[in-house]
Amino acid sequence: MKKRFLIFCDYYLPGFKSGGGVWTLVNLVDRFAEQYDFYIVTRNYDSKGDTQPYTTVTTDKWNEVENARVFYFSPRSMSVGKAAELFHEVGPDAVFLNSAFSMPGMKFLTARRKRMVPDVPVIVAPCGEFSAGALSLKPLKKKLFLTYADLVGHYAGVIWKASFDSEKDEIRAIVGEGVDIMVAPDLVPRSILPDYSQSLKPKKEAGAAKFVFISRIVPKKNLGYFLECLLEIEEGTVEFDIIGPPEDAEYWQYCQDLIARLPSNISVTISGGYPWKEALLRVCDNHFFVLPTLNENFGYVFIEGLSAGCPLLISDQNVWTDVDEKGLGWRIPLDQPEKYVDQIKRCIAMDNDEFSEISRRARQYAVEWIARPEINEATARVLSRALYISARSVSDGQ
Repeated sequence: MKKRFLIFCDYYLPGFKSGGGVWTLVNLVDRFAEQYDFYIVTRNYDSKGDTQPYTTVTTDKWNEVENARVFYFSPRSMSVGKAAELFHEVGPDAVFLNSAFSMPGMKFLTARRKRMVPDVPVIVAPCGEFSAGALSLKPLKKKLFLTYADLVGHYAGVIWKASFDSEKDEIRAIVGEGVDIMVAPDLVPRSILPDYSQSLKPKKEAGAAKFVFISRIVPKKNLGYFLECLLEIEEGTVEFDIIGPPEDAEYWQYCQDLIARLPSNISVTISGGYPWKEALLRVCDNHFFVLPTLNENFGYVFIEGLSAGCPLLISDQNVWTDVDEKGLGWRIPLDQPEKYVDQIKRCIAMDNDEFSEISRRARQYAVEWIARPEINEATARVLSRALYISARSVSDGQ
């Protein structure tokens, strides 16, 4: 009989609008379904910006979704008691949370703290939530909660999963020394755009460029920063494709106001949210991928952009520190917008021969990165550690 993992998360399939967190879980299930059974408890809608209930699944019931069983709860049905009830239904060997702050995970951790469920190992992957950039958004609310969590032992005894060594330090800075932290990169698909060909890329004429942004439209992703840079571009022809759902109405209005002020040589296409495969094909149809993010724990979309043959024009608030060194694009400090503007101009001036070389290099890097066996192995060690603790507790009669 396979060991069971119970996952509490905000969003899951068939949703696609909430970003990389969904795909990390989808890839976890896909890569390890032969070894383990996965049960997932999640909301019955797509994202903060799209709260219409799904029509293809049954709410407040278990559903078979590819290689997992998924319970989609309605907005008012998830409580501490319900989290405990679902735990007892599944009888998991371990629990996985892909956020330190998500509501479903909070309900479970509260049930755990109140001893409404047996003490099984819990893995918590904060996914960049403890970085300085992430904590700067709604800082008072997060500071108060973390103080409370420390006082009541909300995260006592959990296994922390960091995506990179830098996140390991961030976690330790928040929850203290002596905690159990393991490092495992976020999981990507077994392949991205398997039928990719360099012929899919549009020809790059000197004096013209196509840029693409793909992410949720929220302050953290910093779309407005790139739009402000475009205000300085008065020569050349620029096409800018914005792919992603607006989740913050006030911030989206700010971005729209900037779009209205752009010079006439710049055209903007607002594409909204797309299913994953369709979105990737749209990325392919562009030259450069842009994301001047305030913080990115892993940057799932960076691998997607590279897989689509797009060199990256990104901020320095991420772990992809070798972008410039490997010739995959440009990683520019956010406090130097003039450098961002200069690089945009250089991208516009680039001819097809130079672009094609960088584009091929980007795609090749992504293919090789995805194929690295240590990615799977690192996550396997985290899961195995949780199961080892679980087995030891059983043998000790706890």
